[in-house]
Amino acid sequence: MSSPAPDTKQAILEPVLRLAGQRLSGAAVKEARDFLALYYDQVDAEDLVARAPEDLYGAGMAHLALLRRFVTGKPKIRVYNPREEEHGWTSPHTVVEIVNDDMPFLVDSVTMEVNRQGHTLHLLLHPLATTVRDAAGNLTSLLPAARKGRASPSCMSR
Repeated sequence: MSSPAPDTKQAILEPVLRLAGQRLSGAAVKEARDFLALYYDQVDAEDLVARAPEDLYGAGMAHLALLRRFVTGKPKIRVYNPREEEHGWTSPHTVVEIVNDDMPFLVDSVTMEVNRQGHTLHLLLHPLATTVRDAAGNLTSLLPAARKGRASPSCMSR
C-alpha cells in the first residue's frame, strides 16, 4: 500500500472543519476547528481516509464535550457505541473516551488494560490539550501548545 500524499490529511480534514462552520456559530466554530485540528494532528491520513467526515466530526465533538468540564484529579471516562440517531455519528467499534491529568505511562497503562480485558484497539488518539478553565473546571479556551503553568489534560479515544 502506498503512502498518502502529504496534503491528503488536510484534504480529509477540510470537510470535517467545514462541518463545524455549518453546524455551529460564533466562537464555537473557532473552538471546534481548533480542537478538531489538534484532535487529529497526530493521526495518520491512512487511519482517517475511510471514515466519513460526519463521523470524524462527531467523534471529535463528542470528546470535546467530555473535555468541557474537568477537575484535576477526577478522571472522566465514557464508553459507548455511537449511533447516528442518538449521537449524530457512527463507528463500527466501541468508543472509549478518557479525559485525565496527563502523567507518565498513561497511554501504555490504558492500552495494556484494554488488551488484558481481551479487547483490541483499532485507533488510538492522544492529543494533549492545553486548557484554560474557570474555578469550577469549565473550559474557557484551548491553547495551541503546552504552556508552562497551564493544565494539560490528556484526552484518549478508542
